[in-house]
Amino acid sequence: MTDRFAKSLPRFKIAIAGVFSLGVVAASAQDAPPPPKTRTETVIVTAPADRRQATTVEMQGDDSAGGTYVTVWPKTAYQVRANGEATLSCLIDAYGLAETCSVVAESPPGRGFGRAALELRTTFRMTPAMGANGPEASTMSFVIHFKAPDSQFSPMGFLALRNPLAMRDVTMMDHPIWIQAASFDDLAGAYPAGAGTVEGYAVAHCRVQDSGELSSCQIIKQSPEHLGFGKAALGLTDKFKILPALAATPAGAPIWVDLPIRFPAPGGSAQRQVNSPIWLVRFDPANAPKVFPPQATAKGLTTGVGVARCIVGPDGSLTGCAPAPGDPDGLGFSEAAVTLASVMKMNLWSADASPVVGAVALIKIRMNLQ
Repeated sequence: MTDRFAKSLPRFKIAIAGVFSLGVVAASAQDAPPPPKTRTETVIVTAPADRRQATTVEMQGDDSAGGTYVTVWPKTAYQVRANGEATLSCLIDAYGLAETCSVVAESPPGRGFGRAALELRTTFRMTPAMGANGPEASTMSFVIHFKAPDSQFSPMGFLALRNPLAMRDVTMMDHPIWIQAASFDDLAGAYPAGAGTVEGYAVAHCRVQDSGELSSCQIIKQSPEHLGFGKAALGLTDKFKILPALAATPAGAPIWVDLPIRFPAPGGSAQRQVNSPIWLVRFDPANAPKVFPPQATAKGLTTGVGVARCIVGPDGSLTGCAPAPGDPDGLGFSEAAVTLASVMKMNLWSADASPVVGAVALIKIRMNLQ
């Protein structure tokens, strides 16, 4: 398991188009070498073939190409019609979802194109890396190009914009803390009847009310398309609620959040396990040496890995923790891991767009004497 942390509420002022529809496809890539993995993925937005470019995502500032685009822009850059690009490095999980991303480069610097690119993270769905046991997490990098609205002189001799998209100011909540979220049963019940047995994914763009509830939701991503996953996601948005303290803003400024939802294929594994937790509370690392097992010390060991098998409670805390086989096993490392895990708490929605309440969480903790 990979540790992920919820951060304080960063808000980013952007301009964003009122119409959302991002079709992202990924070219196949050869199997990546053993971890750590880094590979470049070919990503393009659905558009006429002559507008596609390898290893880029095109963010169009107008609809002159005849298609519909998700358009997220730094406000000041859009106002002066400045083109730009950003290179992102993202952790792509086994489902092809971008769990976390960081900005590698942006051009021109200081215009905010990197931050704007990060706001598109939930709409990326890639072809995951293939390992010996099937799809697995890896690091991928790609470039996003921001193309400002085309302009041209009209026959009347004055400057005119060609079909510009209407833009609006948006303040995004990047790291929501959920105090209510859809359950595994909710997802199963919402699965579209005509979708067969494929796994689905959708992202709802919602306004956050002062109460933490969501409203004015619209779908900005669904995959596969035309199978009802967008409608299913919209039907679940009333199950979610953000910590009200994060929703309160000075002067009532509107906040929006992107909510990703992954719909498991029916008939899959009955085991519900958390693979990508977002930790809100962790144990104090200073306490780890205090619970280092004496039987391991007696054998001269200074390090070991303990595993606690826990169930996620309604508030994200870990309950019913029991020791699972550690490394080395039978020397008390897992019992120590149970002690440390008892104070941990995770967000109610995971980094791979899934519920956590009622699921099994395997907490692996390495303990060192020094």
